[in-house]
Amino acid sequence: MVTFWASLGVALFVGVLAGVLGDVGRVRPEFAVYALVAVALGVVAAMVLAFWLCVRWWRVADEAAREAHKWSWYWGGTAGLALAAVPFILLHTMPRIAEVLLPVGMSTPQAVVFGMALLGGFQLVGYGLFWAGWWLARR
Repeated sequence: MVTFWASLGVALFVGVLAGVLGDVGRVRPEFAVYALVAVALGVVAAMVLAFWLCVRWWRVADEAAREAHKWSWYWGGTAGLALAAVPFILLHTMPRIAEVLLPVGMSTPQAVVFGMALLGGFQLVGYGLFWAGWWLARR
């Protein structure tokens, strides 16, 4: 049976390999397509491995831990997503005012990644707060 640390080591290796191949594609444009495919496959492999590790953990977690995670992701993630909608609504309704808050010279891909990180960050903060609240209410 594959251990957690071996799986983590494989994920780290795949990630480093994808990074190196991505850099090769940037330095040598003739390898750009191969590097893109290699990075995409590396990311998918790391995600599948992480999902597999989560499923293994979920099967051995007790009922209280499972319930805490489900409740926190549902309520905390939803609350975080709702709060993250505020900056997006401001950007859409008042773009000239909201653009002043963005870093200077941000390209479109950088803005997309920034928006994704903003959404994920709000959801993680909401999850963490609701998870802590769930455990504090039951201790």
